[in-house]
Amino acid sequence: MVASTALLAAAPATSSTTLRWEQVVLQALERGRAQSPKAKQSRSRDRHAEILSAAVRVFARDGIARARIADIAAEAGVPLSSVYDYYDSKEDIAYAVPIAQTSEFVAEFHAKALKLEGADERLYLFMWLTVDFARRHQDWARTLYLEVWPSVMVNKTRVKDSLDDFGRIMYTLIQDGEQACLWPADPNRYQTVTIFIGSLSQMIITWLLYKRPRQLMKATAPLVQRLMGLLQTLTPSIDRRRAKN
Repeated sequence: MVASTALLAAAPATSSTTLRWEQVVLQALERGRAQSPKAKQSRSRDRHAEILSAAVRVFARDGIARARIADIAAEAGVPLSSVYDYYDSKEDIAYAVPIAQTSEFVAEFHAKALKLEGADERLYLFMWLTVDFARRHQDWARTLYLEVWPSVMVNKTRVKDSLDDFGRIMYTLIQDGEQACLWPADPNRYQTVTIFIGSLSQMIITWLLYKRPRQLMKATAPLVQRLMGLLQTLTPSIDRRRAKN
């Protein structure tokens, strides 16, 4: 459900099979930096961070529709004019929240993935960390998964690039595993990425809404293992038709 918005453009920017996971990750980090408001002074950067942090809490508590910029300013303890120094509207702030924190997620994945050997270990980490990051940043997760990502307007906003980057990274990790002969060539990587992201998103959403499963990460491990197992069973549909004949 949540995954469908981001995946139409989820492939790497080029069809070349030489594009590796780290290149895609670094491109995603660069896009995240480019979309952040430029603040030359450390005081200005700190204030911007305070505003975003306050916005996450307000959106998680009240929802984007009910929240007001005045609420965000009050939560951050800054003048209302300070918020307008960075953002023109409440919607701009709402879409900046997932961009900033998603960049943090990608940076964390990059640092951890560099210590791993193969695409299988990196793909497992990427999926497991997706859920763990939501667990550790619940207000952000509520804003992203329950408010921003399901929005019909998301395709017209800057946040779409961040959501697409998430799909691109997973797509490339699957592709890297194929080239390393860790699993068969996937006849439809887009569909596989949709299944993976949809499964992880549903796990996160159910936990956010109902706190089920109670032990989120304990339940995440077998889910990720099952998703990884799907890669070993992929067979081009044309081969299946021939087998029936």
